[in-house]
Amino acid sequence: MTGKTRIYLDHNATSPLRPEAAQAMLETLASSIGNPASMHSEGRAARALVERAREQVATLAGTSSREIVFTSGGTEAIAAALHGVCDRAPDRLRRIVVSTVEHSAVLTSAKAAAVKGFEVVRVPCDAEGRVDAGAFIDQLRRGTLLACLQWANNETGVIQPVEEVGRACRQAGVPFLVDAVQAAGKVELELWRVHADLAALSAHKLGGPQGVGALVVRDGIVLSPLISGGAQERRRRAGTPSVAALAGFGAAAVVAHDGWKDESERLLRLRAKIETRLRNLYPQVRFHGQASPRLGNTVNFALPEASGEVLVIALDLAGFAVSTGSACASGAVEPSHVIRAMGLDETEARGAVRVSLGWSTETADVDRFLEQLPQVVQQVREGTTDAV
Repeated sequence: MTGKTRIYLDHNATSPLRPEAAQAMLETLASSIGNPASMHSEGRAARALVERAREQVATLAGTSSREIVFTSGGTEAIAAALHGVCDRAPDRLRRIVVSTVEHSAVLTSAKAAAVKGFEVVRVPCDAEGRVDAGAFIDQLRRGTLLACLQWANNETGVIQPVEEVGRACRQAGVPFLVDAVQAAGKVELELWRVHADLAALSAHKLGGPQGVGALVVRDGIVLSPLISGGAQERRRRAGTPSVAALAGFGAAAVVAHDGWKDESERLLRLRAKIETRLRNLYPQVRFHGQASPRLGNTVNFALPEASGEVLVIALDLAGFAVSTGSACASGAVEPSHVIRAMGLDETEARGAVRVSLGWSTETADVDRFLEQLPQVVQQVREGTTDAV
């Protein structure tokens, strides 16, 4: 039995800092004092650390280091891609194609583009949360400026048909933006294979520090910078970078790249244990996206007569960190747009609970969660928990 006082099962929101990332950051904080833009020895040393991190992240992404633009995170990367493309769009290209289950970072930036006069086409998903590739490709008609599709969903773990859609985008001459934030470190992230022209990454989803990410920009794609004012990142993103944060990002990228296959298989076994136990305990349980290909670390489920929000609070009081879905939507009045897009009504959507596993999750953590879950569920159903 684990000796932890709390069990963290919310890796899709943020993953704890890996020891390798923490060590790289501490060493950098202790030794690096220069600005990477400076010409003196200290500046050149800092610049070397930044470029080393760039190489490490590029290896994770399966791309060239010259295509890596460091950002403050996945949200900025997505905003930089969408706004950067829209700002340079000719009058004949005014359509943006997205799916209804994209992360709010994509949907919010697309909404801002719509205010500027762009047509935003939202391709629906099926009841299992997967977008039909044919339906998406059918929207790549004349006048399309950009297509956006996430590699894997942050709430359900459902993997989207990015390779098929990317191939069609390349044939149609439509730039393709892939949100790879959740997929990084959980699948073989070869962006060239899915024909991505632009892709977003985030360090803290794979055990790096919060506040740093990357936008991958394929050679030949020109963007207007979202943040201007300096020559950093080849004039694609101004501002002095956090060298220590980038060192942590690079270290986490190395571990994620080298161990993704074994780690995915390990987490898949833990996910199977959770789903089997839930099914045995609650035959009426509903798993969201279970019939679709999914990341091995994500379980999104709903139990009859148990509010997802209340269950999450009750589990928190019992020592377990899980989620109702997207961390970016936590505290919002509206239920998950992803679950609603899958055809569920508001009540069903409010019942959704997400358990997401990661590098720090141990078998004992899952065993303890499954051991205490029935008592917590009973308390929620009877209204005897402090969370009610």
